[in-house]
Amino acid sequence: MELNKNYLVSVIIPTYNRDEFLEDAINSVVNQTYKNIEILVIDDGSSRKYAEAICNKFENCKYFYKVNGGISSARNFGIQNATGDFIAFLDDDDLFMPEKIEKQIAILINNLDVDCVHSSAAIIDENGIVTGETIGAAVNKANSRSGYVFWNALGNWCIKSPTPLFRKKVFDKLQFDEQLVVGEDLDFYQRMFYFYKIYYINEPLSYYRDCNSISRLSKNEEKYIGIERRFFENFLKMGIKNPFTLYKIAVKLARTGIRNRNIFYKDDKVIICKWKIFLNPFYYLKNLNNLKN
Repeated sequence: MELNKNYLVSVIIPTYNRDEFLEDAINSVVNQTYKNIEILVIDDGSSRKYAEAICNKFENCKYFYKVNGGISSARNFGIQNATGDFIAFLDDDDLFMPEKIEKQIAILINNLDVDCVHSSAAIIDENGIVTGETIGAAVNKANSRSGYVFWNALGNWCIKSPTPLFRKKVFDKLQFDEQLVVGEDLDFYQRMFYFYKIYYINEPLSYYRDCNSISRLSKNEEKYIGIERRFFENFLKMGIKNPFTLYKIAVKLARTGIRNRNIFYKDDKVIICKWKIFLNPFYYLKNLNNLKN
């Protein structure tokens, strides 16, 4: 089927006090082989005024300023102001490869039961140099990254931040949790997997910048301890009624939470028999921050 170029794609780029990469990020969207794109730069309350001047260099780039609320708040704000049929996110230090949107939108147009397309990403360093590493599924696991992946993914993996393209209808039902300081992507995608079918392209279509900065929230592993409890609360808010489904979710999240806690506290690991978790996963979810042998 010939690609219909009339579909509008909204690319949402949150930014906060980081001007050194923003223009490159916007350029990577402008230079897409698919051209019907609007770019929404969401300035999340930056104290330095840089983003609007950069946006003004590009005809199809819209600038929005909002009070600081974090990455989830900025993404939700962008979704509310997007007018496209499809939505993509790009962090202000990452980049799209030129054919990313064209390849992904073709899959969504030809597979009406798929609501999100994602891929692997190539890693670049702080200077934009390709390192030769990629993040994504191993070759033997690529097939498990497509379809209805909820139980496979829960507590194990999520979509890499610069890679997905969504149908806008996904956000009629879901939004990012603005109370989560870390793990907001994992929380969102786990909930999305419950409702929607996805498709994985086993090739890099984006560049993920790894700055190895301790200040990056994703590097602050201690903040992740216990967030599985919040994940479970968000599943409850979705209105899941089946008690067996909720039990299975609780078991997987409790086991994941204990595993992650032990990875961080290597010298203070807790050893808990599987049967105890199976008997009362809700207890372990509630007490992930206070577990003792």
